[in-house]
Amino acid sequence: MRFRIFTALGAVALLVGCSGETATTPTTFVPVSGTITVDGEPLVGAVITFLQTDEKGTTANGETDEEGTYTLQAMMQKGIAPGRYQVGISYLMPPSGKPVGLSARSSLAPVADLAVAEELVPPRYSDLGQTELSVTVPEEGGTFDFDLKGPLLDPPTAEELADPAPESGSDGAEESTEPDSPEEEPTVDGDTAEGP
Repeated sequence: MRFRIFTALGAVALLVGCSGETATTPTTFVPVSGTITVDGEPLVGAVITFLQTDEKGTTANGETDEEGTYTLQAMMQKGIAPGRYQVGISYLMPPSGKPVGLSARSSLAPVADLAVAEELVPPRYSDLGQTELSVTVPEEGGTFDFDLKGPLLDPPTAEELADPAPESGSDGAEESTEPDSPEEEPTVDGDTAEGP
């Protein structure tokens, strides 16, 4: 079974529930995989998270390869429990130009790139509190493809980190009293990703 997943028209509220019952049977995991693209192009080195929104699910992660393909893993094994999920797609990029993957993010030792990396995927896809992406994983599992609408945010540069812009008045220079020229307000693209 294969699903084509695109952006929902609005952010889906995170469902919080507690059944009050203790699980008496082992969690059943089903295979889930797919591809992540931006305007049809593979997003290599992205980390995808499925966050459960009901008591049936189990949070799982995956990382895309050179073809933008991911396979979910949860609780040290492949697959995920059937259920409803919010989906977040993260693409942390440091000045080195190499995306920060799952191994670096979960490392117990300090990772230099992780400390200076910035998220390049807009919050509507990357922030699990704001994401517009959601899926329901059926009992047999499935393949879920995500085609994000670009462009991505600008990556950080070594120059920006080494020579941050000085705060106003910190260098002793006299501040200008002339009014700033009017700037155009940023426009917000309200369109969502569309299917073929």
